[in-house]
Amino acid sequence: RQMCIRDRYQRRVHGGSHLPDLTIISPVYDYDGHVAFYVASRGHHADIGGITPGSMPAFSKSLDQEGIAIKSFKIVKNGTFMEEEVTALLTNPGEGIIGSRNIYDNISDFKAQVAANNRGIQLLKELTKEQGKKKVIAYMQFIQENAALSVKNMLNLLSLKNNFDEDHTIHEMDYMDD
Repeated sequence: RQMCIRDRYQRRVHGGSHLPDLTIISPVYDYDGHVAFYVASRGHHADIGGITPGSMPAFSKSLDQEGIAIKSFKIVKNGTFMEEEVTALLTNPGEGIIGSRNIYDNISDFKAQVAANNRGIQLLKELTKEQGKKKVIAYMQFIQENAALSVKNMLNLLSLKNNFDEDHTIHEMDYMDD
């Protein structure tokens, strides 16, 4: 898929705890025109359709009943917010799926997320200009490694606390009520 400097994508499949948690992902290009970073903003939308307002019915039996499941969608193309396409996506999601009840709120929320990403891009470019791309990447790598180590340490403590063997795997199961 090709991206241009002013494209933004909405992605839902990976992340969020339920359908109304929508993420806008934007590429950050370096001065040579290559993707150097990505910025993202996740917004909780009050309603994206489904059988009840709020898009989280306690009695749903399928994902379609919770609202619109957006896999991937180009929300900004060549610097233009794709309002007509977003409106069509949210108000006409497909057979058997109820669309958004307040499209104007959704549009405003998406525009706010795009604006947040634009500000993030601006700040990241300023930071790389001031500190250098290599240093920014090094600190980002440090943050990721530190996060991984923190999770590993937490899981080790959980194992020690529960007298698990070193190679013990923790399993969890969840159920939906019908």
